[in-house]
Amino acid sequence: MRSAQSFQAWLHQQPRIRVISRDRGGIYAEGARLGSPAAQQVADRFHLFLNLSTAVERALEHCCRQLLLTDPAPLQSEAIGSRQAPITRQQVLQQQRRQRRFERYEEVIQLYHQGCSQKKISRVLHLDRRTVRRWIRAGAFPERQSPRRRPTKIRRFEEYLRRRWAEGCHNATRLFEEIRAEGYRGGRSMVARHVTTWRNAPPHGPTLRTQPITPKQAAILLTKPPGQLTAEQEALLDQLSAQCPALVRLRELSTEFREVFQRGEGQALRAWMMRAEHSGVASLARFAVGLQKDLAAVLAAVETCWSNGQVEGQVNRLKTLKRQMYGRAGFALLRARVLPYVPLPFGTLAQPPRMECQGHA
Repeated sequence: MRSAQSFQAWLHQQPRIRVISRDRGGIYAEGARLGSPAAQQVADRFHLFLNLSTAVERALEHCCRQLLLTDPAPLQSEAIGSRQAPITRQQVLQQQRRQRRFERYEEVIQLYHQGCSQKKISRVLHLDRRTVRRWIRAGAFPERQSPRRRPTKIRRFEEYLRRRWAEGCHNATRLFEEIRAEGYRGGRSMVARHVTTWRNAPPHGPTLRTQPITPKQAAILLTKPPGQLTAEQEALLDQLSAQCPALVRLRELSTEFREVFQRGEGQALRAWMMRAEHSGVASLARFAVGLQKDLAAVLAAVETCWSNGQVEGQVNRLKTLKRQMYGRAGFALLRARVLPYVPLPFGTLAQPPRMECQGHA
């Protein structure tokens, strides 16, 4: 069982340990303090960058509506006489659900301003504590995000279909036959659903298409080292920054945080924490407070060379091998693939491995 007590008991059996490199988990910090108080604790740099990315992602959740990639040409005024589609029953139900969720959100905020704890609010309103915490941190009513669907088979033929539609071909069956000759493997109904939205478009052209970028995707780009960004990623960042100016400040703070570790100066870390606390970004301020609570280990990560890099690499390798073998072999074969070659006693394997696995053993 993973706990501070089990880690403490294991450290008591390892009296020669002088340095403990760990992630940001509190149970490991507590277990290391109790089990080996003389050892130096070092916060792993990979997990620190991961925590930073999570903080940036939470900050972006408030401006997610601005994280949209759109065509450069804006739509013309609706005064041209565009038709407005009638509201459907599904849209009515969505509006009713949103109203109920908004009322529940207002109850949470009202109780919070009255001094109630998150635990009490969760108990009174029968809400999960994580939901209560997320709503309080949001600062405004968090709208539900549209589900991200996997790209359909028809996406490859989007340009061709738009060109043929602009030429006047509005027959879904004919369009289906044309793209099937080009290699399309889907059904006609998918083509019909895809072009249905174009039929209700304003007379001046098809509706402007937008491509949403999730906060997590944007956070990965913002926290990535500048030298590792491709030209396409840099262009994407420039476009997002133009739509959401807050990204510029987040990018600056993320880059400065990486430079702290490159310079290896503890004083630079303290200066960065001060800037993050006064940046006006609540999630980054909480991240800086968390660093302050674990300051000794974080400073050691900046000033020393210790890290979990080798361990994390081996864990990733183990998981990759395990997933490759899922449902095909047992633990003995996994052990043979992970560890250096050691002859196994005859009969250890319950059954001979399949032919495709024998080459990996």
